[in-house]
Amino acid sequence: MIVKKINTVFIPVADLRKSVEWYAENLGFRLDQKQYREIDQLPVYTFPMGETSLTLEEEESFMPSTSTVPICNIHTAEIEKVREDFLSKGVNIESDIITFPDFSYFNFRDLNGNLLMICTG
Repeated sequence: MIVKKINTVFIPVADLRKSVEWYAENLGFRLDQKQYREIDQLPVYTFPMGETSLTLEEEESFMPSTSTVPICNIHTAEIEKVREDFLSKGVNIESDIITFPDFSYFNFRDLNGNLLMICTG
């Protein structure tokens, strides 16, 4: 029987080490020192994020996606602050903050050109 739960979101990357460092620096994810020390022996690195984890997977012949649909969304309670922080760090922001009555979001691209979303609500 299938459990109605997403376990892991996989994001393809060109260079695992550089991508892990980018996510840690720009999204504030904590580095797992054991995983990081073994990064050259692994094709993946996982950031725990509550019930669902975010796994970066090095892909040998990586080609950035041109999709306009985000791979996933990452929640925040401070969307304006996150967007300002991204701007100050030079993160490639793809949209203004779009606001609906119970939901706001903006899209950005990671180091590899993957489209992701920051949302609140």
